Amino acid sequence: MFQAFVHFLRRSIARKLTLTLVGFVALTTLAAGLYLTRALEAFAVEMLEARLASNARLLHDETRALVARGASPAELRAFALQSSRPTGARVTVISVDGRMLGDSEVAPEDLPRVENHAGRPEVRAAFAGRVGRDLRSSATINVPLLYVALPLADGARTIGVIRLALPLAAVSSSYAAIHRSMLAGGVVALVVACGIGLFVARRVTKPVVEMQAIAGRMSEGSFGVRAPARSPDEIGSLGRALNVMAARLKEKLADLEQEQAKATAILDGMIEGVIAVDGRDIILLMNERARAMFALDTTRGERKPFLEVIRNRDLHEVFRESRAGGEGNVSRRELHLANPIERRVQVNAVPLRLSPDEVGVVMVLHDVTELRRLEQVRTEFVANVSHELRTPLTAIHGYLETLLAGALEERENARRFLEIVFRHTERLGRLLNDLTDLSNIELGRVSLKLAPTRLDEVVDAVLAIMSPRAESGRVALRSHVPPDLPTVLADRDRLVQVVINLVDNAIKYTPEGGSVTVKAQPADDGQVAVDVVDTGIGIPPADLPRITERFYRVDKARSRELGGTGLGLAIVKHLVVAHGGQLRIESEPGRGTTVRVTVPIA
Repeated sequence: MFQAFVHFLRRSIARKLTLTLVGFVALTTLAAGLYLTRALEAFAVEMLEARLASNARLLHDETRALVARGASPAELRAFALQSSRPTGARVTVISVDGRMLGDSEVAPEDLPRVENHAGRPEVRAAFAGRVGRDLRSSATINVPLLYVALPLADGARTIGVIRLALPLAAVSSSYAAIHRSMLAGGVVALVVACGIGLFVARRVTKPVVEMQAIAGRMSEGSFGVRAPARSPDEIGSLGRALNVMAARLKEKLADLEQEQAKATAILDGMIEGVIAVDGRDIILLMNERARAMFALDTTRGERKPFLEVIRNRDLHEVFRESRAGGEGNVSRRELHLANPIERRVQVNAVPLRLSPDEVGVVMVLHDVTELRRLEQVRTEFVANVSHELRTPLTAIHGYLETLLAGALEERENARRFLEIVFRHTERLGRLLNDLTDLSNIELGRVSLKLAPTRLDEVVDAVLAIMSPRAESGRVALRSHVPPDLPTVLADRDRLVQVVINLVDNAIKYTPEGGSVTVKAQPADDGQVAVDVVDTGIGIPPADLPRITERFYRVDKARSRELGGTGLGLAIVKHLVVAHGGQLRIESEPGRGTTVRVTVPIA
């Protein structure tokens, strides 16, 4: 109960101030009451003493006379009773040896049983010639009394003592009303003090409470609020200081947010993924590229365990290696990630000192999938070029060696050998020309001469060139180009090259009796589509994604037999993209292939 009361008071400054003021008033009232009570008691004793001494002096002569003539105890009792009636005081006459000669409260026959009074303080003082006084409880009547004793002087000789006694209640009873008034005044003072304390405390604590509310709003991030700072006192100074602090905090937070935005923009703009974890492998930071690598949205990742977000033990092992290596150690590893898509990632991890007892890790992920693919393509390209060059060169070398060995004298064989060498040199020329064209296109060295071009004229020119080839292979070559087709914005010569390559491929891979059809029609997005449709052998679905790569062949033996270089579709793709169009290939093995090229309308 007491602890609950203390807790109730400690929760409010107003209650503390009010309780302090009330306690101060209570202590002041109590101290004043005690002081006044003591003062009243002392005053009562002094007044009573003066009164008893005065009465004793009035009785002095008569008492001395009775004691001097040796009055009997009965006479002295009668005198004591008579003297006590007007004042109500107890009157006692004591001999020089301390015996009680008469007393207004003790019968004469009981006097011998009363103890000797020679040792009483007031009696000893009276024997010494002074007015004696003492405040004590009477052993005879068991009542607190104030005793005042005067010596009975007969000349220079003391013959006895007269003593008067009255209870303090005789004068202190009149102070009970004063005590009640003092108590009532104290209660009123406490009530008034409580009211004043509440009023003052509320006036003093009101701005403090407002500042508390404002500080709470500031802690929630609302730094536009301002504390009251009207008064020139300490509370006003506190309000002004709080306002200055809020303004500076707002500026600092704005600066921090700006820096954080810059850092986030830089991290999100990186092509590398960045992941930072603390000493417990809780993710502290993950940039946009890292989320994209693992197909995570913006709500997942940070403040969660790494293995809960990215279930890859190899990456987790990199964290452990980096921590074990100590500061400055860079752990490097290239990993194969299967999920969410298959990729190769180069990982660099360094320790991150977060505190004296905690070491995190920063990991940078570089996606090298495309790099490794390009390296593989380069390797395959070198191997393919070497093979493509070696095949005709080997044949040329062999036939020339045969001719030089004596076959040159045999005119029939010599001519046939030279024709074979000539075909192989033509093949080498086509290969080198295609390589040069492809290289120039990829390097942007080919400038397109764009102009409005009629597709029907382009298709007719291609069919005129390719008709002998189709007739020799017994393949029907047709075209369906509407006469009202819009003109396209293209380089006519390059567009002819594109269509020739497509038609040539279609004729090569279409068996006898098949057909190749060139169609043209308007497409979406302001373009015209040119379709080359054949009824040839088709392309397996597994080969379709790589069909436009350099030197990629579905049937290598048939391609070399037909004299292809393996660069035609790669050239077509780059030329179409350079025109702002697209290349799409659809095929079904055994049923033919459709190649669509789109070109923008002029």
